[in-house]
Amino acid sequence: MRRIVFCNKGLAIVLLSSAILTGLLFYLQNTTWIETESAPLDSDEESSLPSRLNNIFIDFIAEHLKQKKEQSLLQNGLSEQELIARLLDESASLDIRKLDAWRLAAMGTPNARQALLSLLENGSDAMRAIVAEMLGHSRWADIPELLASLFQEHNLKISRGAVSGLILHGGSKSMEMLRDLLLNETTDEAIKRYIAYRLGNVQSAAALETLKTAISTPSLSEETFRHIAVSLGKFPFQQTSGIFRQIMDNPHLDAELKTDATESLIHAGKASLPFLQEISATNADPEVRASAAWAAGAHPNTGHLGRQFADSLQSEAHDDVRRRLYESMMRQTDIPADTLLDRTLTETKTATRIAAANMLAMALQQPGTGAAVQHSYDQKIVPQLLATALSDESINLRYRAVFALTRAGTETAAAALRTIERQGDPQISGLAARKIALLTH
Repeated sequence: MRRIVFCNKGLAIVLLSSAILTGLLFYLQNTTWIETESAPLDSDEESSLPSRLNNIFIDFIAEHLKQKKEQSLLQNGLSEQELIARLLDESASLDIRKLDAWRLAAMGTPNARQALLSLLENGSDAMRAIVAEMLGHSRWADIPELLASLFQEHNLKISRGAVSGLILHGGSKSMEMLRDLLLNETTDEAIKRYIAYRLGNVQSAAALETLKTAISTPSLSEETFRHIAVSLGKFPFQQTSGIFRQIMDNPHLDAELKTDATESLIHAGKASLPFLQEISATNADPEVRASAAWAAGAHPNTGHLGRQFADSLQSEAHDDVRRRLYESMMRQTDIPADTLLDRTLTETKTATRIAAANMLAMALQQPGTGAAVQHSYDQKIVPQLLATALSDESINLRYRAVFALTRAGTETAAAALRTIERQGDPQISGLAARKIALLTH
């Protein structure tokens, strides 16, 4: 009897966990207003980002699915001999042979090693690059030396495979080799850039130290510097803040490099958020300010910068920066709409005006937004959005006008959507119809 009760409890736990998982997935799926059917996909269009809890949950699910997928791929039912035969079969596709190389490297048997090394020596460039990378999944002690020898051939494709193999193999010896290659003045710049890019995903103390050392190398090319800076943005900001402040303060670095470095900080943890907000308000270059505003809004920990962004908006002179600030405001939970209404009504550039309209539409859904904001929205902003949606502006801007009306959700906005459904071209009319269905569901 105890055993039956235990099983029933176990079943109950499984069912409960399944229900919670399904509920969370449903919640995640329905916490965005992104139009996915026919709207032009655009990184700026997301209206809200998952919360930190959602991100953790998504990462957990993604890692779990990845592990399950890897397990299913490794267990394909073929014998070692059959895998080797297919690996050596030049008529098989590279994708299949790559999977087989991975499976054999994971097996780690003498026969698997012999087959892989045979291809590494005698295969085509593409296959040799694949084998070099897949050897990183093995645990043979001499793999770092084998892969290091490939760089002497100065073949970019094979060298990239060797870099990937060293990254996958890990360990101090592999990291030392990558460090030496990155710091060596004779290493091909394309290989340096690839090493810098891959090290950002390693997230180890050795990788961080290598990148920190490399970025201060005087002979570094601008492109390699850019790749290193972006990879450093993937590490916790507490460990890289000094470097990023130096980048922002360096008058010899161009704006494009600074924007790339700034935008990389969305991966740098909560500590980078005040820095991004500071840059968005104070940097002398409007391109960098706009980039920092976008990054602060796209940051996983954003949500409570409404007042700071509002202060920046009141004094910001550049249209593109204001547009980015409005877009970032959409992801905040504390939009001071009453104080921003007059500012938004003075916008003349269409893209900026629609970004402001979307921001105010989000504010209408937040507690504390006054009735005067909704009244002004219905009377002054909805007609502008309707006109834009039916105009010859770009399809992107016309879609955004429809998104703003949907987010507003007022009766006046719904009436405008019905007009767009009747009078718009097929694309915009179809979108409006779907949004009306959402509002009336």
